[in-house]
Amino acid sequence: MRRRMLPVHVTCRGDRPHVVRWRDDGSAGVASSVDAPGPPGSTGPERIERIAHVLDSWEYAGRWWERERRRSYLLVTTERGSTLELFREGETWCLSRTSD
Repeated sequence: MRRRMLPVHVTCRGDRPHVVRWRDDGSAGVASSVDAPGPPGSTGPERIERIAHVLDSWEYAGRWWERERRRSYLLVTTERGSTLELFREGETWCLSRTSD
């Protein structure tokens, strides 16, 4: 899987993610905001993926002694056959890794 670390916009149905959207400029970025998917200044094409299945989910408590925030992770497959690893910190969603 390729590391991405990009902010994404996730649309949910109930408590389950349904659609993931981000700007794909081919480079890794630093997650900053879901209001503007993609790294700051990203001009790449918008990528939209519908989630077909949630393969796994887990919690990462972080290094509390360094005040890292708790993350909720999901490993999902899309209708196009991609595998995405997503995480959520509070209300912010990020694309951690991808495999096409």
